[in-house]
Amino acid sequence: MKTFEDKIKGCFDNFDNIEKPTYTRIELNLYADFVELISLFSNTDGVSSGDILDRFFGTKDYSDNENINAEQRDKDESFINEILMIIEERVKLYENDYPFSFENSEILLLKENLNWRSKLYLGLLISSKLNIFNEFTPELATEFETISYFVFKSYLPDYSIIKEFGKNTEYTGNAINKITQLASDLGLDIDSDELECVSERNYQERGLDVIGWIPFDDNCKNKLVYLAQCACGKDKESKFHDTRRFENYLLFYKTKPQHIMFIPYSLINVSKGKFYQSDLIEKDFLIFERKRILNLFKKEEVFNALEMNKIVENCIAYTEDIV
Repeated sequence: MKTFEDKIKGCFDNFDNIEKPTYTRIELNLYADFVELISLFSNTDGVSSGDILDRFFGTKDYSDNENINAEQRDKDESFINEILMIIEERVKLYENDYPFSFENSEILLLKENLNWRSKLYLGLLISSKLNIFNEFTPELATEFETISYFVFKSYLPDYSIIKEFGKNTEYTGNAINKITQLASDLGLDIDSDELECVSERNYQERGLDVIGWIPFDDNCKNKLVYLAQCACGKDKESKFHDTRRFENYLLFYKTKPQHIMFIPYSLINVSKGKFYQSDLIEKDFLIFERKRILNLFKKEEVFNALEMNKIVENCIAYTEDIV
C-alpha cells in the first residue's frame, strides 16, 4: 500500500511531466489555474511571463525566419498575456484570500505565511486538477463534498435542513432504501414505477451528493428543495443530469426542485459578470464555484482536519525544499 509520501511524490511527478496542459484555447481560466500551480511549485523567485512562455512553447528561437517567427511569437505572447489578465482579475476578486502576489503584473509568487483561507484556495485549486493529484482522488472528492455541505449550510437560512447524500451520508442500505428514507424525511411521495428500475445491488447515491430544503411548520408537501452535485473532475459537464434523476424518483408537489452544482474551479468572469465557459453550464442551475465557496465556508477547524490541508501543506513544503 502506498504511503502518503509515495502518493504526494507521484503527484509532483505528474505535474513535472506536463509541459503544457491540453485545454482548448478558450479555456483561459483553466490555463490560469495551471500557471498558479507552476508558481506553487516554483522557487521563491516566482514565475514570469517568460517562464510560462518557455514551458508552454519551449525555448524557441523566433529569429530563424524573421517574418513568420515574429508573427508566431506575437501570438504566443498574446496568449500568455490573456492568461495573466485573468491572474490580475483574481488578485482583485479574491483579495486577501488569494495565495499569490503578482508583483508589478510581472512575477506570480506564492505568499509567505499563508492564512487558512488562502490554503483553502490552494485546496480547491488542487481539487480541480485531479489528473495531476489522481493519487488522492477519493480523499479530495469526498472532502469536497464535506466542504460543499458546510457552504450550503452557510448559504441557506439557519432553519433549513441540509443533509449529505454522497460518501458521508447518514442514510443506509442500497440506493432504493436511501431514496426511500430521504423521501420520508422530505415528506414526499415516491414514484414506485421509477424507483423499482433501480437495481437492488446499487449502493451508490445515484448522483445526489447534498440535499437541502426549507421546511414549513405544516405537513404540506409544497416546499423549496435543493438537489446538489459536487464535481471535481474534468467531466463535470456530464454530471449536470445526475440530480435531475431525482425528479423521477420523488413526487415534488407544485414546485420543481432547484438544481445546484458545486465546482472547485474559478469561473467568475469579472469583466462580463458571468461564468467562463458559460455555454457548458445548463440552464436552471445554481453554481457554487471557487469564489463563492471561499466566501461562504467558515469552518477553519474543519478544513485544518482535512487530508486536503495536509496535501496543501506538503505542496508548500515542496516549494520550500527546492529553493
